[in-house]
Amino acid sequence: MYLIIVGLGGIGKNLVNIATRDKNDVVVIDENEKRCKEIAEQYDVLTIVGDATQKSTLEEANAQRADALIATTSDDADNLMMTLTAKELGTKNTVAIVNQEEHVDMFKKADIAMLENPDMTVARHLYISAKRPRIKDFITIGRGKADIFEVVVSENSRAVGKELSDLNMKGGTVVAIERNDELILPSGDIPLQAGDHVTVFAKAKEADKINALFSP
Repeated sequence: MYLIIVGLGGIGKNLVNIATRDKNDVVVIDENEKRCKEIAEQYDVLTIVGDATQKSTLEEANAQRADALIATTSDDADNLMMTLTAKELGTKNTVAIVNQEEHVDMFKKADIAMLENPDMTVARHLYISAKRPRIKDFITIGRGKADIFEVVVSENSRAVGKELSDLNMKGGTVVAIERNDELILPSGDIPLQAGDHVTVFAKAKEADKINALFSP
């Protein structure tokens, strides 16, 4: 994949790491020359020092043939401008960080894929990690109405040996079980084992109750 990443803050740097490890062709745009130099020393990427809201900068990055552009700056107006310009040039897919909730509708109307308020996402992740220590990963969907999370079944969990149909999963459902590197698409008669990584979809208000089912 030919990928353009705009912005070399924390998110942008991590995106470069992920994208290059996955063997993508990556172009990075940032107005800070020092940041561009540092990232070029660490990764096999093309760097452009410039303003990605300018059409000429995106043309220099070959946005017209890019598979995707990801805008990660802290300025929502800039992120919107560069993604719209990239789409106009022919970039197949555009994604942007939206830092302020009041700007979400603008990106929706422009049909730009987005990640809303990353600071709040991190804060919620830290809070959930403290509140539900058995949960290893989670995402929130439907603007906070539902959660998808992964919980590990411990040896002394009350769920060990029980079939899924025996658990009171009102308000949620198990969508996958990972066991010894094997992915299982669950049915009601599958008994849970210690060490299972269970992925659950649940309404947010029921998540704590469902999480408790896997407690000692």
